[in-house]
Amino acid sequence: MDVLKQMQKLDLFQGVPMEKLKTLAERSRYRTYKAGEMFIVEADPAHAFYVIVTGQVKLYKSSPEGKEQTLYLLRPGDPFGMCTAFAIDSFPANAMALEESGILMIPGPVMEAVATGEPRLLLNIIQILSDRLKESMILIESLSLKEIPQRLASFLLHALTREGDREINRLELTITQRELAKILGATPEALSRAVRKMSNAGILTMDGRTIRILDRPALEELAEGE
Repeated sequence: MDVLKQMQKLDLFQGVPMEKLKTLAERSRYRTYKAGEMFIVEADPAHAFYVIVTGQVKLYKSSPEGKEQTLYLLRPGDPFGMCTAFAIDSFPANAMALEESGILMIPGPVMEAVATGEPRLLLNIIQILSDRLKESMILIESLSLKEIPQRLASFLLHALTREGDREINRLELTITQRELAKILGATPEALSRAVRKMSNAGILTMDGRTIRILDRPALEELAEGE
């Protein structure tokens, strides 16, 4: 794989001079992980910066009893591990490939050295961190203050917004319903009941991983708790 060519396509590296990208590319490692393969375990020693090139990865926490809470779904172009690359020595969550995924790993000291002398790269990182913080706050609010139908409505609206078109009312989930339940902090059975309730109310239909929004205003009202 041409690492440099892949980097040029990523938002993270937009505006970064070519010589700086070449430095990062020369010191990077690329590896492919199978679906279901965990490649970072919480509290593992880590001092690296990762970027998803292909596939999909989830970051999640797990309790001693085995209960999981998915924190974030990462798609191609998404970086992670920024905290361990610049600050702490252990990773704060688990990372698992949900499908075959190609991951680019940049050693922390290399990323830090380049970012220190390249303001555009630092600005790109700050923008990504700001977006992540906003999404984390939304997730915390949803899990602590909302019932499962409201959580699902909020998730769907957020997913539709990421598509960038308010006219879109059809969503293809890239994850299973079981994984969606983990994101929402619900059991698969509770999620199924919420979907059935929303379907009976004429808000949406769900066929496998395809969700069609039939009444977007009603979905927005439900997300707001009305």
